[in-house]
Amino acid sequence: MLSDVNIGEYLRAGGVYKDIEGETAFEAFKSLSERVCLPAGILPVNLYEGLCAREAVLSTAVGNGIAIPHSQQPLLKNAGDQRIFICYLKSPVDMNAMDNKRVHTMIIPLSSSVQSHLQVISLLAKFLGRADFRKALELKLGLNEIYPLVRGI
Repeated sequence: MLSDVNIGEYLRAGGVYKDIEGETAFEAFKSLSERVCLPAGILPVNLYEGLCAREAVLSTAVGNGIAIPHSQQPLLKNAGDQRIFICYLKSPVDMNAMDNKRVHTMIIPLSSSVQSHLQVISLLAKFLGRADFRKALELKLGLNEIYPLVRGI
């Protein structure tokens, strides 16, 4: 059930990162994997390899300059470690989006189960349907500005 997932708290746990370097999605994955605050037991290489493996299957670009890269398998063992990173790229990258827009923002969920992952993706899709949320990402707003848009959900 969707009430088990709290996007706002996952975002607080993960955070917002700006100026992620990379000329390609894979280079950006490398950069962000080394910058984000990962829970104990997860190495940057684990995140990087998970993101690359999934992206090699099919683009995670969802349009409007946004992508939701994620690992095909849950990387976390503890549900309390779940988080979402919002990563703003220093320069937009081509990720073969259906709308042909280059990606400027990556939203990366880390989940502890397939069920939780699917719930998070579903809720993110809802938020991305909202103009205010998309605009916040386009403007590269920080956690304090984005959190009110998602808190309690």
